[in-house]
Amino acid sequence: MDTLYEAYSYADRLFYDSPTRWGSLEEFPAVHEPLPAGWVRDIREVWVVLQPQEQRLPEQGWKIHVTACLDNAEQILSIVHSYCLERGLAFKFLRSPAIVHAQNSKYASRGSSGKFMTLYPLDDSALERSLGDLQQLLEGQQGPYILSDLRWGNGPLYLRYGGFTELYCRSESGELVLAVREPSGRLRPDLRAAVFEVPEWAPSPDVLRDVLAARDTQSVADFPFAVERALHFSNGGGIYLATPADGGRQVVLKEARPHAGLDQRGEDAVQRLGHERDILRRLAGLDAVPAELGYLTAWEHHFLVQEHIEGEPLNLWFGQRFPLIHPDVDRQAVADYREEALRVLASVGDGLKAIHDRGIVFGDLHPRNLIVRPDERVAFVDFELASPIDAFLRPALGAAGFAAPATAKGFEVDEYAYAALTLWSFLPLLPLTALDASKIDDLAEAAQDRFDLPPELMTIVRARMKVPPDASTPPPNRPRTGIPTRASADQDPGRLLDGKPASWPALRDSLAAAITASATPERTDRLFPGDPAQFTHDALGLAYGAAGVLYALHVSGAAVDPCHVQWLLDATARNRAMPGLYIGSHGVAYVLDRLGRTKEAVNLLDRLMAAPADEPGVDLFAGLPGIALTLLHFSAVLDDRALRDAALNAADRLADALRLRSLQRTNPATAPDAADKQPAAERAGLLYGASGAALLFLRLYQSTGDDGMLALAGEAIDRDLAHCLVGEDGTLQVDEGFRVLPYVESGSAGIGLVLHEYLTHRADPRLQERQDLIRRAAEPEFIVQSGLFNGRAGLIAYLARLCGTSAPEDETIRRHIRLLGLHLVPYQGHAAFPGDQLLRLSMDLATGSAGVLLGVGSALAGVPALPFWAPAPAPAPASTP
Repeated sequence: MDTLYEAYSYADRLFYDSPTRWGSLEEFPAVHEPLPAGWVRDIREVWVVLQPQEQRLPEQGWKIHVTACLDNAEQILSIVHSYCLERGLAFKFLRSPAIVHAQNSKYASRGSSGKFMTLYPLDDSALERSLGDLQQLLEGQQGPYILSDLRWGNGPLYLRYGGFTELYCRSESGELVLAVREPSGRLRPDLRAAVFEVPEWAPSPDVLRDVLAARDTQSVADFPFAVERALHFSNGGGIYLATPADGGRQVVLKEARPHAGLDQRGEDAVQRLGHERDILRRLAGLDAVPAELGYLTAWEHHFLVQEHIEGEPLNLWFGQRFPLIHPDVDRQAVADYREEALRVLASVGDGLKAIHDRGIVFGDLHPRNLIVRPDERVAFVDFELASPIDAFLRPALGAAGFAAPATAKGFEVDEYAYAALTLWSFLPLLPLTALDASKIDDLAEAAQDRFDLPPELMTIVRARMKVPPDASTPPPNRPRTGIPTRASADQDPGRLLDGKPASWPALRDSLAAAITASATPERTDRLFPGDPAQFTHDALGLAYGAAGVLYALHVSGAAVDPCHVQWLLDATARNRAMPGLYIGSHGVAYVLDRLGRTKEAVNLLDRLMAAPADEPGVDLFAGLPGIALTLLHFSAVLDDRALRDAALNAADRLADALRLRSLQRTNPATAPDAADKQPAAERAGLLYGASGAALLFLRLYQSTGDDGMLALAGEAIDRDLAHCLVGEDGTLQVDEGFRVLPYVESGSAGIGLVLHEYLTHRADPRLQERQDLIRRAAEPEFIVQSGLFNGRAGLIAYLARLCGTSAPEDETIRRHIRLLGLHLVPYQGHAAFPGDQLLRLSMDLATGSAGVLLGVGSALAGVPALPFWAPAPAPAPASTP
């Protein structure tokens, strides 16, 4: 699971929300203490920033970070807070103990974890003085190691070269990120990796020269193992495959960082690793448990040495065998998988019984903690949450869907997880059961029917996963904000998906009602709940913000609340205008115009054109293609030749940028600026790849009749197709090295959307063959997520584009719409859908209910699934030259 989603799941049981919603409930007293004259306070999400009012910080420099543990954070804050106020040193700190805990939890970002306070010395002398003073003031204090930083002494002080003020540039993916300025003046991302790095051009203050030199000479020669590769990382440490330095069989090293990787009880990774060592010793000799081979400490980190179990994690074993991810699955393939999965589950059950017989509750049973050997015998790994039955301690961590309810005790915890694992093996949508317990019955019934499972098996699963009624939850059909409610049988929104075709007006109105009911116009940080990206990237834009939801409601024919339009207008007025279509203000301007607020849309466009900005990227998501498409749209709305010329100019720059990337990739030494420009890792797909550029070139071809634009579109499509591979199942998908993707955002369906339109203008048998293979990739029965960008709704939209007016009758589309019911979670008695990772509901366009509304609407009512996809007149198809 992406660790970002866990952090945004704590505040609300139904929706992703900012950590400040729960982390600011009990703040440090320093957050609101009176300040000396001349100081100003600025609260920014999880941070409190204090700065002398007249002080102007440099753009960048060497920052001091102070780390802390839960038990000394308030003391360290008091010391450093007083020191900075006395010295006139600008600084910031995390606003509450809960946020300190979250920022240093097991699944927190490894690049930023441990940072409690940041100090901004104005020059080298202030840096040297502050380090000397604080080293004495904080002597003996402990805190987690900040992996991205340079450590100063043995205490809680660290250093990193980076931005002091907020400068922004586009990352390789086109996202707006914090930046530092190179000597040339060009901005580059201010990266926070899990290893200390400093730009080669950064100044090296005299006070840091010795510590920098000492770091460069550090040696690993005394470590008794040679690490071959990393198997897994968390904020608590890594897991590595290694061999003894003096020879011998491969082993697994499990690393624990002191004071890092906290669980819900505040225990760190070292405490859990020592506990795991003790558990392994108690289970010594069991076939299902790796042997404990040793324990050592190096560089202050702790390492548990374990037997290496040959095999693959169950989640990978499953991904290679699950038949429903392929098109045209026959009965025999389903039956073969059923028998294989049941054998593996039986081995898991045998291993679990052996562990229980030794008096141990495993406590963390899920697919990533099980290794399937080549002979299908299963071994258990990761015993850090295990507990003796006679001293049972409920696990303080747990995987969504596999973690037993709070009422489960002792072996019941494992029995619940084993039942969940059985259900997961045939329908892996387990996080939905944590969001809505009634999904257990839905998934069990669907799994039993599809795989012809023994009825008694699912009866046991249902019984073991039965969740006791929660007194805080109202009975069915009594909606309350924040509670998912089930409708009566004749009003069940899931039935809206079952028709032939599905009932479009009723389904649209149900989705729109859930979206509208979720709105929070009283908040200023977001209007509709959606993906965590609305807090980290953009709460207003098309992808994750209010504009995308209002666009979906409007184009689908649903009612749009004028108060919600006004919220977007007010938010746009008070926020900085940032370029970009899906994240950024160009998309907001486009939506405002579609909503009839053309004057305000043009005002926002004027602000964008007047604001200085770096050259945008080549992606549709936030770069030149989306910006140019917006300019082209407004050139038609306003009959403005200058905007049309600006769009054409952007297209020329885009074509040049793509050619430069090709030159850098094929012959870096001869590329312009080769000395200081490295070819970026190139992505594929509609939103991040060259297909977004192809869409712009196609629109300009339709607008101008210029065959050169059509040729550029073909070149861009070929560029993305070069990132695809043909699988054994006859599907064409984007190859990311460790996975293949069929989806709209970064997969082959997004490429196929543009390719389909290209083929209406220029016939090409080779490309038509590619399109047929992409279509097969959009046909599988099982899709993990329901959303538009990376889920089933996007595949529906793609197939609807291919089918045209016959889409409502297409059997594959009908099946896709019907199977959306597996993801549907009623909200306020209406249809709603989970966002990415399935942990919470989402209403946004990219990941949630608004995107499902567009995807289904594109098939059943001809709704444009994305901006700029409305049918447009085109020249007659030309033959391939």
